Amino acid sequence: MDMKRILRFAGYFLKSRHRRGHGIHSPFVFDLVNRILRSNIPGGVKKIISDRRKEMSLRNDKIIVDDLGAGSGFTSSVERRISDISRRSSIRSRYGRILFNLASLYNGKNILELGTAVGISTQYIAMGAPESRVISIEGSENLAKIAGENLMRSGLKNVDIVTGSFDEQLENVLKMHIPSMIFIDGNHRKGPVLEYFNKLKELIDPDSVIILDDINYSEEMAEAWNEIKSDPQVSVSIDIFQMGFVFFREGIVKQEFIIKY
Repeated sequence: MDMKRILRFAGYFLKSRHRRGHGIHSPFVFDLVNRILRSNIPGGVKKIISDRRKEMSLRNDKIIVDDLGAGSGFTSSVERRISDISRRSSIRSRYGRILFNLASLYNGKNILELGTAVGISTQYIAMGAPESRVISIEGSENLAKIAGENLMRSGLKNVDIVTGSFDEQLENVLKMHIPSMIFIDGNHRKGPVLEYFNKLKELIDPDSVIILDDINYSEEMAEAWNEIKSDPQVSVSIDIFQMGFVFFREGIVKQEFIIKY
């Protein structure tokens, strides 16, 4: 963790409220903290995803990854070990639980993920919302293939993986599907992240949520998050340091929350 990130974490730690909701006076956010951050997920879900993680950790074969989203910190178009990709790119279980719980609130609605990697986060989302159509865009064909195999092994049939750059494929996806829950991962550059946000906010309905991963990954991601949560269309923002959530609910005064998690 670099010094600037350490300072951002120190600021987050000092400003954050307790995860149990003490000091949170918004009924909407208080309920969200209890249902999303505190609720556990079924043991069967944990077991399935844990099995996929273990399988990926044992994969020492290498693939070529066209990193179109600056998500790994490596040079683009390099050969990488699958176990390393999984370890660096897969969402941690404590944050996967949040995706599962949040997806359950949007069950039956379209869900969009930008950045599939080996499909671990995709599985949390798809299992949380079995009646939803989950569309996940992945820039690397080789990673998309591995993710597809993992989804099949987990018995998930409600996911469509779209291969190609986010810039190219997002337009195509939005012509056919308007998502109510969006998880943005896989691109850690300020410009593109703001572009995706600005495009999505004009299409989604007021009950939608956009989740951004790695909001403190770098200085420019922190800047992107600050701009997004300050957007006039955002009514509620929640910062848990690793992730940021923005909601567009109508009829409430703009509120920003920093929650200890």
